[in-house]
Amino acid sequence: MSDPRSLTETRPYRRISHAAGLVTIGAIYFGLAKGGLALASIHPSATPIWPPTGVALAAVLLWGYRTWPAIFVAAMIANATTAGSIGTAIAIATGNSLEAVVGAYLINRWSNGCHTFSSPNSVAIFAVICVVIATPISASIGLISLAIAGYIEPTYFVDAWITWWLGDVTGALVIAPVIVLWASSHHQALNRHDFFETCGVLATAATVGLVAFSPLIEQTPGRDPLGFLAILPMLWAALRRGPRDTATVALLLAGITIWGTLTGGGPFTTADRNASFLLLLMFLISITLPSLLLSADVEVRKNAEDGLRRAHINLERKVAERTQELELANAAKSRFLAMASHDLRQPLHALGLFVAQLRTPLKSEEMTKTIERVDATRKEMDEMFNSLLDMSKLDAGMLVPQTTEFPIARLLQKIETTFDQATREKGLRLRVKRTAACVRSDAMLLERILLNLVSNAVRYTLRGGILVGCRRRGEMLRIEVWDTGPGIPEEQKQNIFGEFFQVPGTERNRSGGLGLGLAIVDRLRLLLDHQIDLASTLGRGSRFAVVVPVIDACVTTTPPADSPHPGAFAVKDKAVLVIADTPIVQEGTGGLLDKWGYSVLTAGSDEAALIRLAQRQQRPDLIISDYHLARGKTGIRVVEELSAVFGSSIPAILISGDTTAEPLRDAKNRGFILLHKPVDPMRLRAAMHELFRDRDGRRETGAAL
Repeated sequence: MSDPRSLTETRPYRRISHAAGLVTIGAIYFGLAKGGLALASIHPSATPIWPPTGVALAAVLLWGYRTWPAIFVAAMIANATTAGSIGTAIAIATGNSLEAVVGAYLINRWSNGCHTFSSPNSVAIFAVICVVIATPISASIGLISLAIAGYIEPTYFVDAWITWWLGDVTGALVIAPVIVLWASSHHQALNRHDFFETCGVLATAATVGLVAFSPLIEQTPGRDPLGFLAILPMLWAALRRGPRDTATVALLLAGITIWGTLTGGGPFTTADRNASFLLLLMFLISITLPSLLLSADVEVRKNAEDGLRRAHINLERKVAERTQELELANAAKSRFLAMASHDLRQPLHALGLFVAQLRTPLKSEEMTKTIERVDATRKEMDEMFNSLLDMSKLDAGMLVPQTTEFPIARLLQKIETTFDQATREKGLRLRVKRTAACVRSDAMLLERILLNLVSNAVRYTLRGGILVGCRRRGEMLRIEVWDTGPGIPEEQKQNIFGEFFQVPGTERNRSGGLGLGLAIVDRLRLLLDHQIDLASTLGRGSRFAVVVPVIDACVTTTPPADSPHPGAFAVKDKAVLVIADTPIVQEGTGGLLDKWGYSVLTAGSDEAALIRLAQRQQRPDLIISDYHLARGKTGIRVVEELSAVFGSSIPAILISGDTTAEPLRDAKNRGFILLHKPVDPMRLRAAMHELFRDRDGRRETGAAL
């Protein structure tokens, strides 16, 4: 808030500054007016040299309409002390003030105001306003008042009006541009080259003026054509130096030619001094106005070229930046493929060794142990593929947070259930401290963050344990994951959230994984706008903390009942159609479902499926199909065609190795379940039971109705 005392102190200063400005403008106007009136010959109040018009017009353009009182007072005093009466002086001052105010108003409205000299069109409009509208006001009001008061003979009225008008026109076209351009371009700094070129233009103009117009050289008939040399510095300024220097050269030439004509030198000198000055005015107008138009046109072209040059430079910079980004992306992609290929080959290599062991005679306990290792390796590969799938979804922008309010206890319970067996197998102790706090976040994405953090802790912790707990800090809840692992070096703390990064350690610390867990955590916390804190000490362990908004209470719902044991579902009468264009997938899926007790039909295409179904004369209760099939067909299209054949919708589960957004979106829009390869058998079994339970529930509801 502004200090009232400072405002009180500022207002008098502004008033004094404004008054001083008005006095300065008035003094300049008065001095130029007295000098111009001293050159009048046809009538004491009608002079061909009238610089005050340019000063007044520039003052109103630059400092606003409030400058008119200074113009009015100065013009009245100048005319009252020269000729006529107080009444005619007031009338002439009124015309001079209106000339400046009307001219400035029209220039502001039609010709960009102080920027009127920035384009040829606006310069032309400026000239029309000055010549046709503004200056006739002063000449007409002044001479009419003098004629009414009897201070001018009617026979001299037209000559006096033309003299008065041309004097005002020249003042407006020669004086006003110089003042406006220099006052409005003070921020432009000249470099050394521009400074010397400007000095060269002005020196050339002064030399030409002295040679062609000054009384220092004897006036002869052969000297008259030298006046045309004045166009050379004007063209130089217009083509090279812009409107400001062009107007300055015009003013310099005007001063020299007026001095020369007044003292009897130059080509415009005649026996009649008023006629000499009128010739001079026409010369000044004829070289000044075209030069201003040309300089404005050149300036526009230069600005356009500069704009194109800057745009070209920016385009080149953006192309270079984009090229660098693409190069980095290609390098990252190559690194991605190399790292993924290396880490995925590890469990595949192990699987090959385990399969080789299974081909040899094994004891019962050895067989069981080898099968457990095969399953563990499969789970490791499944975790790797899930990480790749998560990164793919994040990169594609497929994950959209669904913020809700829920008790954090649900996630903590799932953490404990998920990692209880894994920690016991490694000889670690897992402690999860429950809390009744409710938070605001996306439950699924926050769960993924915590699962990744705890999984990372379990992977790198060899002894001790993992602690998961919560601390409330004001309106935020810190969900902390502590471990007694090897810790993270200080220089690596910023790198651990990068893709494929794993903290260097001993060989026994090296375990399966792609090094994407914390990268996924970082992407998800940015998506949720959550903060993550890290503290770690080498040899003592690490602590990750996720900071989420906490609420006082949330609407609790009855937790869903646990899914019944698979054996509780009757599967003997359930017919399942498996469609896959790869025989090994048909055999694997069909054999597993057969072991689970389902009646299974397998086919490689929709045509083969129709033949098998026709042979059995049976409608399938469920279709499990690959998303991508042969000849460009999709599982969705096949399921819809089979449903149309049987006249009703058939539940379906789609299996896809495509992690792009399109398969997931298509399946969701049609109400199908989509599972990504490799599919965990238990996940497939749970999805099947979910579909059968929903269908059986709808049937029971329909029967009850």
